[in-house]
Amino acid sequence: MLALLVFGFFGARYADDSSAGRLDRRLQSLVGNNPSPADAVIVFGNPVTVVVLAALLAGVAFALGHRRLAALAILGPGLTGVATTGLKPIIGRTIDGGLAFPSGHTGGATALGVVAALLLITVLRTASGTSALLIAAGAGVSGGAMALALVTERIHYPTDTVGGFCVAVAVVLTCALVLERLPRRTSIEGRASSGPS
Repeated sequence: MLALLVFGFFGARYADDSSAGRLDRRLQSLVGNNPSPADAVIVFGNPVTVVVLAALLAGVAFALGHRRLAALAILGPGLTGVATTGLKPIIGRTIDGGLAFPSGHTGGATALGVVAALLLITVLRTASGTSALLIAAGAGVSGGAMALALVTERIHYPTDTVGGFCVAVAVVLTCALVLERLPRRTSIEGRASSGPS
C-alpha cells in the first residue's frame, strides 16, 4: 500500500532527527505563518475532540443500520491514535524537544475524514470510481486542513503531518477490510445473505 511505503520512507529518513529537512523548509516557506484560523482547526485533532466526533459518526452509522461502519468509526480513529502515539518514540523525531513523527492530530483528523467518506459512500451507494474520489476527498480535506494548521503554527514539520496522514489511511482502510470480511452473525444480516427460507 502506497501510504505504508510513504510512511516508511519518511520514518526512516527522519528517525532520531530534530531539524527540518529540505522538503520541510520548502513547504514551510510556502505556508507562511497565519495562526488565527489555524488555532480553530487544530482543536479538531485534539484527542477528546476526535473521540467525540468518532462517537457521533458511530451513532449516525448505527442509527442508519450500518453496524460495521459504527464499529469502524470507533476502531479507525482509536487505532490510529494508538499507532501514532506508539510510533513516535520508536522513530524518535522531535520538534522543540517534543516527539513529532507521525503527527497524531493529522492522523485523527484524517481517520475521521475517511470514516465520514465511507459512511457517505454506504448511504449513497456510489459507484467504485466515485467512492474512490470520496475517500480521497475525505482524507485530503480533513487531513490537509489539519496539516496546514499544524505547519502554520510550527507545531509539526510538514513531513510529520504526511506521516500521520499515511498512518490514518492505512489503519482505517485495513480496519474496514477486516470488518467487511467478518462473518455476518446477526439474524437480519444472516437472512439477507442466505436469502428467503
